[in-house]
Amino acid sequence: MKDASIVVTGASGFTGLHACQTLAALGMKVTAFVRRRVSFDPKLAINQMEVDMLKPKALRHFMQQAAPQYVLHLAGMNAVQQSWSAPAEAMHINMLGTVHILESVRELPHTRVLVITSKLKSAPAASSPNLHPYAISKWFQEQAALAWSQLYPMHIMMAEPSNLIGPGPSTGICALLGNYVARCERGEHEQPFTFSSRADWRDYLDVRDAVAAYAHILQNGASSRIYRVESGRVRSLEEVSEVFQNMAVARIPYQWKDTTPLAEFSSKSKSTNSSGKINNDQQEGLPLPESWGWKPEYSFTESVADILKYFRQLRR
Repeated sequence: MKDASIVVTGASGFTGLHACQTLAALGMKVTAFVRRRVSFDPKLAINQMEVDMLKPKALRHFMQQAAPQYVLHLAGMNAVQQSWSAPAEAMHINMLGTVHILESVRELPHTRVLVITSKLKSAPAASSPNLHPYAISKWFQEQAALAWSQLYPMHIMMAEPSNLIGPGPSTGICALLGNYVARCERGEHEQPFTFSSRADWRDYLDVRDAVAAYAHILQNGASSRIYRVESGRVRSLEEVSEVFQNMAVARIPYQWKDTTPLAEFSSKSKSTNSSGKINNDQQEGLPLPESWGWKPEYSFTESVADILKYFRQLRR
């Protein structure tokens, strides 16, 4: 992919910033679609375009101007709470915005597109206790991408990442913890950090590993396929809190809304993917081509160490 051109949408977000800088460092010609300009490493030649993907005519103009060989579509509303207060906006941005992106690429027949959806996606009719407008909007987004890949001669793939962590301006639980630890270490008075439940199990993947996976999918993935991108290991929030506490240089006060000891919860599988590789959601069990060769490189503790380093530097 060296010297190949790529458009990254949502380039000012947590994953977008990592994607642009990583891909540019690999020698790709990166065009970053942003709502407002951001600061990238000045040593990297990243071209920024201020683009609103809800304005299809302007979007088409910018996409034609960039003429990318690859498109990594990261833009969207990624906040569950925000989707409750603005459900129409979530649908508009995540589903219709994706359709606008795909339409802007349709006249570029050799462009490969990767749409980043969500493991939280859920069909509107699903009887899930965790159903929310965000989950439905991401389901519609994925269905639109699947439809365009089948209706038109376009090469469109989808990826469902797990909880992405790592250094940078994230709003995820590990970033919130990292910022909290950095404040406590500086002696700033803080109320105890409140967790929901010890038995909240999640798969955490370093954002830098996710970007590497996306690059592999863009280059080698099959059209109309959905790929699960994850570490293959789920952790309880209690385990996560212990890792941060062990790396902190001050006492970190925690409290739990659910006070039930972890040992009293029923056992549940801690392995989501024993191979640690990308799984094909639509053809589960079929082996991936060995030539892809992707697997996570960052351990959870390495990710946490880099998160703490990032927030400690910010607090100086």
